[in-house]
Amino acid sequence: MKLSKDHVRHVATLARLELKDEEEERFSGQLSAILEYINQLSELDTDGVAPTSRALDVSNVFRE
Repeated sequence: MKLSKDHVRHVATLARLELKDEEEERFSGQLSAILEYINQLSELDTDGVAPTSRALDVSNVFRE
């Protein structure tokens, strides 16, 4: 999905960011690449994979 400069401008407005023209062009490409990667991830088969809140098992190291 290729994002236009208008999409980037809209997202910047929502985030209350003021972007220059060259930044809009650069972010358009970068955000498009991120969305393409997310589309690839959505194609993965995650049936049987338990949801997790973090990748590593973390425990309190100060108290038992």
